[in-house]
Amino acid sequence: MATILGLLLVVTFIANYLSTTLPNTMGQNDLQHDVEVENQVAQLSALMQVTAQSGAISAQVSQAVTLGSVGAPPFAAADSSTIAPANLSSGLGVNFTLNGPSTYAPPGSGGPLGVNFHPTSVTCTNTATSINAVGSCNTFGNLSGNSQSFTINLVGSLFDSINVTTNSSTISASGVGSGGSHFEYIGNQNTITMTSVGSSPTNISVIGNFDTLSIATVGSSPIVVYLYGNHDSATFPTTVGTQSVKVIVYGTYDGFSTPNQVVGSNNFRVFLNGFNATAPTSSQCPYANLSSTDSVSWDGVVGASAGLTVYSNNAVGYYANSSSTTNCVGNTTCLATHSRNVPLSACPFFSTIVLPISAGKSPPSAALVVHLNNVYSTRAEVALDQGAVVYAQPGGLPVFVVPPRMSLSNRVLSLFVPRFSGHIGSESGVGTADVSLRLLSTQDIVLPSNHFSFQSSTQITITIISPYVAAWYAYFHSSSSPFASYVTCIGSNSVCTALYSPGGPLGTVTLAIPTAVVQQLNLLVGLFSVNLA
Repeated sequence: MATILGLLLVVTFIANYLSTTLPNTMGQNDLQHDVEVENQVAQLSALMQVTAQSGAISAQVSQAVTLGSVGAPPFAAADSSTIAPANLSSGLGVNFTLNGPSTYAPPGSGGPLGVNFHPTSVTCTNTATSINAVGSCNTFGNLSGNSQSFTINLVGSLFDSINVTTNSSTISASGVGSGGSHFEYIGNQNTITMTSVGSSPTNISVIGNFDTLSIATVGSSPIVVYLYGNHDSATFPTTVGTQSVKVIVYGTYDGFSTPNQVVGSNNFRVFLNGFNATAPTSSQCPYANLSSTDSVSWDGVVGASAGLTVYSNNAVGYYANSSSTTNCVGNTTCLATHSRNVPLSACPFFSTIVLPISAGKSPPSAALVVHLNNVYSTRAEVALDQGAVVYAQPGGLPVFVVPPRMSLSNRVLSLFVPRFSGHIGSESGVGTADVSLRLLSTQDIVLPSNHFSFQSSTQITITIISPYVAAWYAYFHSSSSPFASYVTCIGSNSVCTALYSPGGPLGTVTLAIPTAVVQQLNLLVGLFSVNLA
């Protein structure tokens, strides 16, 4: 009888152990294992940031992750885990727009179309050095070659656009068409003679240095001449008609002159813009006193009411370089001069770079997840999610064990964006997985710097796509978060507040932070290769 009672006690003890003590013990083991993995993944996150901050390309670090919980043999084996990449469509991206330094973009060829001359009528003919357009044809032509003699003859009623690219050449052009003309001469040390200009609206651009342009006008259509370069000149040896002539000069040591035989009522306006493309940081543009190097010669008017107005920009003492006789006939004031300063916003050929930046754009995302296959407690996941460490259980709200590595304090926004490269495998079981990382590249951005600053009235947009979006949204949306005013959930708000379901839909949280509240941005992006063993 005593033996039987003893056996019953043993059986009762074992039954109680198996039904109560063992599950409680194993449950505690599972929870301790959860905490152990949380700490290990948190250490991995910290290692990634420290390695990226060091900038030591090819540096390798590793972190052990314990896959198995503590068992209770012989009654209960250790619970297993699996470490694997998280959803590859998740990721973290940062976007903003910068204003960069002013850059110089001098004028180039922009008139004629195509590389060769393209006549639209048999009456338009050309050779390697000449264009002859007679009749009602649009003329688009390009001539090129150095040390040549070019001839251009335009007699027609439609539009003409001619480009000559050459150096050390003579160019003779006659244009009496009525449809409008555009001439572009690109090169240095060219001698250009144009006659019968003004029967149609005419634009002439001379781009280069040491070029001379002589124009004989006729008719009543407006003429605009642009000189881009240094030591260039535009002269009008004979003027017959009633044209409005505008000459715009960008450069130094350039000249404008007219003869003493101006017949008609031509009205000349000359704009002198002393210009130095090597000084983009000058406080004024056009620059300093450079337009005082230009010269204007005006020898009066015969039998007409013509006149000349000179606008000299940022010129000090310019008028010592101008000359005029007093034989004005029919016009009491044949020469008027104006000196004016031009603000920096009027600087020619300089523009501010507008640079959109997209950093940390994923995939590839920096996301690993440890699936804890707990038997005696609720199954769970511990995830490295774009630098944050998340704990999630099915049917519960995911929470941050380690928050995302970003802050906004004293108008300084700092964030670390990790990224993974290449294929990442998986490891399962009750052993220990070794997560090996190698730093492939870093991008360390501090703004404003190097003449780059945020474009005014724009935003720094941080976008997180994650299966644990509820943890991100709750963290950003909390009353103590500096980001609470800037967070939104794209799509249904239920995605950002829903209970976690493994394999459920991804959610998107967006932070739209006005640049007005960010005085400085510290952005570090680190790209790593990952190996699991």
